Amino acid sequence: MIDFRYHLVSIIAVFLALAVGLAVGSTALTGTAEQALTAAQHRLTGQNHSLTKQNSALQQQVQGDQAFAEANSARLLAGLLPGERVVIVAAPGADSAVTNGLTTALRQAGATVTGQVSLTSAFTTTSGQNEAKLSQLATNLAMTAGIALTAAPAGPVSGQQEAARVLAASLLASGSALTSTGSAGILSGLSSGGFISVDSGSPANAPADLAVLITPADPAPQQSESQVLMAVASELKSAGSATVMAGAVRSIGSGSVISAENSAGNVSTVDNADTEIGQILVVQALKFLLDGKAPAAYGAQPAAAPSPGPTPSAASVPKANSSSPVKAH
Repeated sequence: MIDFRYHLVSIIAVFLALAVGLAVGSTALTGTAEQALTAAQHRLTGQNHSLTKQNSALQQQVQGDQAFAEANSARLLAGLLPGERVVIVAAPGADSAVTNGLTTALRQAGATVTGQVSLTSAFTTTSGQNEAKLSQLATNLAMTAGIALTAAPAGPVSGQQEAARVLAASLLASGSALTSTGSAGILSGLSSGGFISVDSGSPANAPADLAVLITPADPAPQQSESQVLMAVASELKSAGSATVMAGAVRSIGSGSVISAENSAGNVSTVDNADTEIGQILVVQALKFLLDGKAPAAYGAQPAAAPSPGPTPSAASVPKANSSSPVKAH
């Protein structure tokens, strides 16, 4: 039998080995480990300084590009959309900087903004009860206005599809032969139901030919909301001559409605419409569509298409006055 003292000596030997290891690690190895950690810290600090400098340079470049676009927007936009009528449709949570900037850019291009209509969160809610309510309302409004409404295929956003079809007919001249009274009735019915609000203008009295759909400012709306907005864009396209979906830079992302629309390729998109450059791109995208070009993605994301300036109508281009500098807006 092994004596108890043997166990005691073994335990003491283990603790002695641990103590020796700790002593060696804290003395002989300290210098080497400390030098390695210090060197790594210096490398990371240098990389951080380099990236900070690079980021600052890129920010200055972006600011310079935006300043150039702002100073020359009148020249870049002049004559692109002379006499065109454009309606702005805003999703819930749309960025006001986008709507305000686009209104200015469209007017600089010679277009008339007939009005701005905002969808409410009730419009984008995809519960079964809400779908049925929207579908019934769309049917009633279409019947009262005297237009034929084809039922949308059964699906998670069929109610919104039918409501968007009626809404598009009330906003765009190409969609139907609605009278101003019929258009006003549709807008009033959707507004009374809490599904839209008419924020500015009189779109019922001045139907548009072109439409701009502004997406939510949040980076990634729910999938159901993206499906609703894509359905709205599709109906606006069918009822008008050209439709562009536009959003702010922070809305770029794999889960955003603009990314989903880019995959579908139904309408053109601009993902930086909260910037001066992006607002110019929205006008150019509308012009491209009017010229017969296929829908494309424009803006800041890597997959965006390049945008050479479209040719304005020669008769509508103002003559440059060399003695008067272009004013920034």
